[in-house]
Amino acid sequence: MSDRPARPGPVTVLLDPDGRITGWSEGAARLFGHDAAAAAGALLPELLGRPHAAGHLASALKAAVSGHPWSGVLPLSDDGLSVSCEAIAHADGGTLVALTVSPPWAGGLELLNEAGRRIGSTLDLHLTAREIVAVTVPRFADAGAIYVLERLLADDDQPAAEADGSAVVRRLAVAFADDDPREWSREFPVNEVIVYPPSTPYARCLTTGAMIEFGGDAIQDTMARQTGRVIDGLLDHVSLLAVPLVARGRSLGFAVFSRKRGRLPFTAADTALASELAARAATSVDNACLYRREHRTATALKAGLLPAGVAAPPGLEIAHRYLPAASGVGGDWYDVVPLPADKVAVVIGDSVGHGVTAAAAMGQLRVAAHTLASCEFPPAEVLRRLDSIAQGLDAAQFATCLCMVCDPATLRCELACAGHPPPLLALPDGTAQRFALPHGLPLGVSDPAHPPEYEQAAAEIPPGATLAFYTDGLVESRMRNVDEGIARLASALVASRSATLEDTADGVLALLSDQQGHDDIALLLLRPAG
Repeated sequence: MSDRPARPGPVTVLLDPDGRITGWSEGAARLFGHDAAAAAGALLPELLGRPHAAGHLASALKAAVSGHPWSGVLPLSDDGLSVSCEAIAHADGGTLVALTVSPPWAGGLELLNEAGRRIGSTLDLHLTAREIVAVTVPRFADAGAIYVLERLLADDDQPAAEADGSAVVRRLAVAFADDDPREWSREFPVNEVIVYPPSTPYARCLTTGAMIEFGGDAIQDTMARQTGRVIDGLLDHVSLLAVPLVARGRSLGFAVFSRKRGRLPFTAADTALASELAARAATSVDNACLYRREHRTATALKAGLLPAGVAAPPGLEIAHRYLPAASGVGGDWYDVVPLPADKVAVVIGDSVGHGVTAAAAMGQLRVAAHTLASCEFPPAEVLRRLDSIAQGLDAAQFATCLCMVCDPATLRCELACAGHPPPLLALPDGTAQRFALPHGLPLGVSDPAHPPEYEQAAAEIPPGATLAFYTDGLVESRMRNVDEGIARLASALVASRSATLEDTADGVLALLSDQQGHDDIALLLLRPAG
């Protein structure tokens, strides 16, 4: 099956026999630049500013109504539009005519196909903006830029223009044709925040939701008011379009395209193509903005929930590390809970998934685990109660978890596991082994009517040994399975043995640096002091 995007189909408008509009699609709105509210009930030639085309259209409609479908070119644009007219029966017994317009874009279909392949390949907002201008410059325009509302980037729930009609936007990407000798990046830097007054084409594009055509004198005047300088070369850009980026019914910003003197100015066919490009680009920009917002929310949430510091009880050294994934915030978590008599509880877990949902589930389970452990429940009972709590979380959520209670005075430990990777024990003789313990079901996956039974195992940490707790991001990848990853971690623990546990932790992560970035990583090391 081909992964090439489908070519945009023809646009259909419903007319009564007199040429009055009774049906207006989103495709027609993009093609002709008028929304459904403006089009409803209007005569098509007058709506398009082509009253002289009324006679030609009437002839085509008359033929269609008489039972003879008509096709040909009507003077409804500068270049003419290829249309077909066919009568259809209306529910009330009357007759309507479906006027189907073939997209007039010369070479535009190939450009749209390329846009479908290249735009939106990532959820990075700046890269998405660069992809848009890379597709359009120089094939469609001599210069292009993408502007997004600053309120949207500041996580405002309802991004919109200011109350006075001005536009506060951030320039995310800009491109000029390679044959342009000027160093435009100094004049139009990326990430610059600009306030455009209500009278500018850019602000009017946002407030009206319609494409605005203008000349180089408008942009020169705007720059002169903003900077007090006249920039040589701007007046060479004689034909410009400000195209709104609209997704899910809200304005995100706008794209600006320009052509220089010596190149044909933008035609009606070009503006139709620009509208189609902007519609596709807006979806990608919207997706990138939503991802950016969720990622920032999840990062802030997780930063507030992970322990800022871990206090080691007398007789134990503890080192811990957390590395977030490059592409999203996951559900890895850990905690060290002081208990009476200088005992300590260690809990580590991993909520499935990424983003806000996983971070929220992690936060609830971490707080619950901390509370249960501080109540001195044994590890198996902590997991049993955590499983009951996990049943009440989102149905798509489950988590692995491992809980241990240790007495540093005797180095005796009690452990229980809910589907989590086993701890590793690095011994002073240069060997490493898994800390054997029975595995139970992950939290939240069992039948609530038949809760799982978590077995508890007793063990002892040998003097001088290092006990390692970790999440699967450190041992699992597309290149190797979990067992191979655990063996690599065991070797890294032995090779990184150092006088301080902090250096050991750094050494392990350095040796396993190829694991970083793909998934969240949590690592917690314990070693008897002295």
